[in-house]
Amino acid sequence: MVLAQIRNVDSVAVYRGDQVVAVVMFGRHGWRRTELALSLAHDAHRHMRRLVRMAQLTLFRMAETHLIVANIRPGNSAGERMAMLVGFRRSQLKQLGVWVLRKD
Repeated sequence: MVLAQIRNVDSVAVYRGDQVVAVVMFGRHGWRRTELALSLAHDAHRHMRRLVRMAQLTLFRMAETHLIVANIRPGNSAGERMAMLVGFRRSQLKQLGVWVLRKD
């Protein structure tokens, strides 16, 4: 599993000083679809505006050539709220929890 993750997932850590605030992973699914996974520190809410803006600047650029999706556990209101702030919308798929980045 570790080798598969290393081959298929790019990851980035976001720091505030010496503290890791967020870890972002981008998994490739085929040649055009990229899935986003995000892990936040407990006190990341203090930096939410900056994190949302950083995500928008990065993801909107990626969305020019890739379909960006996020899988959010249904009922995770904090995850859903952050996804909406960034620009994700619930997909119309039968599979619950799939959100798609929209630039509108």
